[in-house]
Amino acid sequence: MADHFRPEPGSEDAETRFLDALKGSGIEATRTLQEVLDEYPEDDATEIEETTEYEDDRTRTDVEPAPKLPTTINLFQHPDAHPFVLDLALLRKYGPEWLQWEPETIEDRVLTDFRTNSLSDLTMEKLQAVRVLHLVDGFWADWQVFIPTALALNGIPADFNVVQHTTVPQALVAADIANRIRQDVEWSLEMKTFLSVLFLHEGFFCPIRPLEWVEVDSEDYDVNCEEILSRWDEVRADHKAPESTTVENEQLRRMLDAWDLLEENRKQVDEQLPLIYHA
Repeated sequence: MADHFRPEPGSEDAETRFLDALKGSGIEATRTLQEVLDEYPEDDATEIEETTEYEDDRTRTDVEPAPKLPTTINLFQHPDAHPFVLDLALLRKYGPEWLQWEPETIEDRVLTDFRTNSLSDLTMEKLQAVRVLHLVDGFWADWQVFIPTALALNGIPADFNVVQHTTVPQALVAADIANRIRQDVEWSLEMKTFLSVLFLHEGFFCPIRPLEWVEVDSEDYDVNCEEILSRWDEVRADHKAPESTTVENEQLRRMLDAWDLLEENRKQVDEQLPLIYHA
């Protein structure tokens, strides 16, 4: 990563910026969220009976493994619970009021109202991340807010004691989730530059949706993005990566790997929405 994106050793600036982002205001409900909330009013919900319980306790080794998929009982404990689904569950139950609550209040209300035994640390980080998306523009404006938020949205705990960074596929997933929550924010020049460096650093020269607008400086590299993008729809539709025998084929392989992760993340939303809404 370029040096001008790296904080000074021992700096707490990244953590400070991320925590400061939680203190913002100006909630913007987007059409995507509102349409889903309108489609599934609380009174129309049907309860799904579940018998399996799972408690996420990462400090123990003797706990039962998590079920393959989240359930109505363990949604707030399961490591694969999708941030967007968690957000919708709280918005539907409490409205935007929950965005202003302290973590202790969130945990107390969830334990009381969602028939769950605990709220995992990872789930809380996901909820903190979606609060950032709702309340402030830092995700789209400041790389030091973007990184911990994007990591949490990908289910990766932020560690402010080390310099962390996202991969291109993780950035795509985070941007896709952010688009579900808000579409009223422009990406800043700082973030456009940061993402350009990220793509270049990982040798990902032909950006795809939802970050297809990122400009990657490939002047010093023999990459023909026009040719690559002309083949992209066919490769994506066939879901078959070409053999890595040329530069163009290798780019298509990387694009398909990233797309697979993005599609898997979207599939989680479709699978988990029935847990909080009627089928």
